[in-house]
Amino acid sequence: MAHQPEPPIVKVKGGKGGSGGLGIGQGQGGRGGDGLGPTLEIGTATVHIQGGAEINIRDRDIIISWLSPINFFPRQQEISRMRQPGTGNWLLENPHFEEWKSGSTRTLWCYGIPGAGKTVLMSMVVDHLSADDRNIGVACIYLNHKEVDSQTPPKLLAALWRQLVLGKDIGSDAKDLYKQHSEKGTSPSSQEIAGILTSSLKEFSQVFIVIDAIDEYPEDQRFILLKHLTEQMGLSLSVKLMVTSRPHIPAGPTLPNVQTLEIGAMAEDIKKFVDAQIDKSPRLSQHVQNKPSLREDIHSKISGKSVDGMFLLAKLHIDSLSLKNTISKVREALNALPKGLYDSYEIVIQRIEAQSEEDRKTARSTITWVANAKRPLKIEELQVALAVEPGMRQLNEENLMNIDIILSVCAGLVIVDKESSVVRLIHFTTQEYLDSIQAVLFPDAQREITESLLTLLSFDGYPDSSWELENLPPLVEYSQYCLAHAAGQPEVQHREIILRFLGRAFQWKRAMNRVWGQGCQWNSPPWNYGHRPSQPSALWIAAAANLVETTKFLLEGAPFLQHSKNPEIIVASYYGHTKIVSILLEKGANVNAAGEEYGSAMQAATAGGHTEIIGILLEKGADVNGAGGMFRSPLQAAAAGGHTEIVTILLEKGADVNAAGGNFGSPLQVAADGGHTEIVAILLEKGADVNAARGAYGSPLQAAVARGHTEIVNILLEKYANVNAARGEYGSPLQAAAAGGHTELVSILLEKGANVNAARGEYGSPLQAAAAGGHTEIVGILLEKGADVNAVGGGYGSPLQATAAESHPEIVSILLERGANINAVAGEYGGSVQAAAA
Repeated sequence: MAHQPEPPIVKVKGGKGGSGGLGIGQGQGGRGGDGLGPTLEIGTATVHIQGGAEINIRDRDIIISWLSPINFFPRQQEISRMRQPGTGNWLLENPHFEEWKSGSTRTLWCYGIPGAGKTVLMSMVVDHLSADDRNIGVACIYLNHKEVDSQTPPKLLAALWRQLVLGKDIGSDAKDLYKQHSEKGTSPSSQEIAGILTSSLKEFSQVFIVIDAIDEYPEDQRFILLKHLTEQMGLSLSVKLMVTSRPHIPAGPTLPNVQTLEIGAMAEDIKKFVDAQIDKSPRLSQHVQNKPSLREDIHSKISGKSVDGMFLLAKLHIDSLSLKNTISKVREALNALPKGLYDSYEIVIQRIEAQSEEDRKTARSTITWVANAKRPLKIEELQVALAVEPGMRQLNEENLMNIDIILSVCAGLVIVDKESSVVRLIHFTTQEYLDSIQAVLFPDAQREITESLLTLLSFDGYPDSSWELENLPPLVEYSQYCLAHAAGQPEVQHREIILRFLGRAFQWKRAMNRVWGQGCQWNSPPWNYGHRPSQPSALWIAAAANLVETTKFLLEGAPFLQHSKNPEIIVASYYGHTKIVSILLEKGANVNAAGEEYGSAMQAATAGGHTEIIGILLEKGADVNGAGGMFRSPLQAAAAGGHTEIVTILLEKGADVNAAGGNFGSPLQVAADGGHTEIVAILLEKGADVNAARGAYGSPLQAAVARGHTEIVNILLEKYANVNAARGEYGSPLQAAAAGGHTELVSILLEKGANVNAARGEYGSPLQAAAAGGHTEIVGILLEKGADVNAVGGGYGSPLQATAAESHPEIVSILLERGANINAVAGEYGGSVQAAAA
């Protein structure tokens, strides 16, 4: 989060595109436009814009928003504003923190009890580090259990990159990813995101990464995220990591040089916090003004052992005191303070229940929505949710409630982030407490939410081709989760309205796509499934959404399902809906039904890592080598997902270890690409062909090299992988290593006999690949090993043309000193170095 100048404004102009780094739908290296219309200009780079429309836009922001949809800058600002001035300085003065900041400690793992103020302390650390005038990079991640679907490891890595390129050139790697994926509608892999993050880290003398609330992140995703960060720390000694967690989450075993530090609210900090809360309360501040000694009495009760080092508990205590009308009542409440956090929550619930019937109803409905929403709700979404009533045919705007009234009746349990306008519970522990009492206090939560959402989607005119964004209630976008809320109890109670919705569900989705376009994120089944039927049946939607009771109802009295295509069993296997899969099989669904994206139910289940479903399918006679789909075989799908246990099961059941086909060509190549070392070893032990020449990379070795997986490269070389295998996107492993900037792998391959002048692939030669990527050290290594400085070939024509086109002046000088021909005419530029650099 270093302070940097504003990024340049990008211009759009008509005419023929020149040379440069960014071109939608073009090959790696970014050649110029084709004269079909105007171009989007980034410095010297151009992008062809379809349709010829004149626009004025920051293309840098387009790429950043596409690559990194998560923006932590507002969240950091919001949390920083919550911190009471003068608190938390003890952490900055702690010897462990100082050793982490300036010494040899690489990882500082901070643990503390819930409510101890860890999040606010992390925001203070980010502000403190960002104030350093040196060339220091600072990036943070604030994890939230409500945002797990959107906070995937790749998106979090991209969020770190987004912060580190603030005001800086985003780099050619990011532009290349945009051009490779945006037009095709695909997303970058974790490895690709990690690659651009690595490049950004190199721009700083020191980089600090701060991650808050790792305990709120699911264990499997936590492992993946920390694994990626460990790899980044291995690539650069300048990277340091700080993490907060509850005490029961241990530090990642692979993290380097870990120091642990316990975080707790200091008594002096709590005292300052309590003073600020007293002064903000109209009643308490008046009581203290009338009786100054009351302040010290409050401190003696709240700032000491009664809050057990928790800012959160102190706040709950002050909130309860703030409602007292007399000093006597304040003292009475002080003498009866609840002993722990859950006891305090119980008192808050009692206060809510003691309100008028209307306020109590509003509070209950608000807490029901906020606690059970599948993602955080915006203020306006919550307002609509509370305004919808059963049987409504249209929204009555006079029924919308002011957010201040909503918050006031919830007694402090619900708050609003001002920067993002997101409504949330005051703390993660609040969610845990409400979950523990939901069956008693909010037993109909899912039914109520389902009814409201389906009522909203039944409004007159919904869905309709005339929908306009400004005329739609904000909650319509959230309504994609209606079936996720419906699964279970609501299915029976609201069967009729659910069945009506299933009959027009995808008509609603098409209308949503038209209104929101790419702005609507489809994160809920079945809407986020890639290849659904063009006219999905109610049964298919029910199976995808895990509507068990609805599926049973739709199948009652129905004939057996078995035929060549049973898309329901494939989509249920993909999402891991075990009960649905069993029900469909009992009704005769074809266990080997052929699909599109996932060639079979087996392939869908293995891709998702659903071990139990795989066992059910195999027991029912599923073909362990069923071909088709993007992974071609179940084994390749399991290898791609890194599902070691499933790989072993499939091999024991006779899966073909060398099954050819799919995007990656073989199970070994996809495992090498994904960095799944254990699976690579298992496949090789079972006889996988180490030199299988198929797929995008041409060989497993080239795949491992392109992704920078050094350990796997060494394993493959030990198994006699061909170091000069000539196939795939890069033409040779050495060219892949040079293009990716993997210096260590370049040296390893050269030691193993790689041809330094292998003339093939996208770049024509390893030297051209290194020059285009701006990898100065690799250029030097290749030249020392006899690389031909004037080798002709590839998209750029020569190494000198490549580095001139991509604006790497240092490498231009090196190549010229080595005798590069400045007048060489080759490649798509078809002219001199001056033309390439123009």
